[in-house]
Amino acid sequence: MDHRPERIAPFLRSGVLPAILLAVLVAILPTAVLAASNGQGNAAKAPVGITVVLSPSSRTVDQGQSTTFTVSATSTGGFAGQLTFTTSGLPAGASASFTPSSVNLTAGGTVQTTLTVGTATTTAAAKTDFSVKAGSGTIVSNAAPGQLQVLEVKRSFGVSGSVNGLLAPGVSRSLELQISNPGNKSISVTNLSVSITQVVRTPAAIAKNLPCTAADYKLTQYSGAYPLTVEPGVRALSALGVPESAWPRITMHDTAQLQDGCKGATLQLTYSGTGQGN
Repeated sequence: MDHRPERIAPFLRSGVLPAILLAVLVAILPTAVLAASNGQGNAAKAPVGITVVLSPSSRTVDQGQSTTFTVSATSTGGFAGQLTFTTSGLPAGASASFTPSSVNLTAGGTVQTTLTVGTATTTAAAKTDFSVKAGSGTIVSNAAPGQLQVLEVKRSFGVSGSVNGLLAPGVSRSLELQISNPGNKSISVTNLSVSITQVVRTPAAIAKNLPCTAADYKLTQYSGAYPLTVEPGVRALSALGVPESAWPRITMHDTAQLQDGCKGATLQLTYSGTGQGN
């Protein structure tokens, strides 16, 4: 019998193998497409909310002055609504305002408002961290961080005074203070004080060894309101509208001890004060 194997082999190579390869390709391709489709369908959706950013994140300002920040609010997860803004953490004496005070945020959009931070002349000179939030109903944004650095404004000014009348045991006299502002801007004086630095006796009292010291006198400090706004030039307390009852006073004690050493004595007074530049 003639098997003729050389004719079967060509038939297998040209007919059966291509059919098997085709079947494998058809089975693999739909699987790959299905896997890709399932991966896209499982993507997480952003939560509904608001994201707030402050620009710049830090500002420096002099005491008594103001500065501005730009507040940007962005919609996430399709949020839409009317926003209002709040701040927290600003230092004492500082104030915040937004322009505009409320904005309408559309889904997927971004809106801006201007934050103006004002400080007082009494606001502490320091760095302070604060934050800004935006809200609409029950939806509240993140707390956008910011920093405010307040710088102390120093101005030089002078203080002098004079006693209205002579002193004697049991007598009290007011001190009319004069505040000298050499600058070209007003200053806000926040403290005034007087002290006795020396009692100068007459040569006769010294020769007789008659004592007189600061203990023979009492000083009452200024009790008027602060701050005192002093324009450029020299201003007396009376010109600033301060009643004489609030001026500093000096009183000579009336003691049982002989006080002849204080006759004709001269008191040397030192005046001091602090304030802020406007």
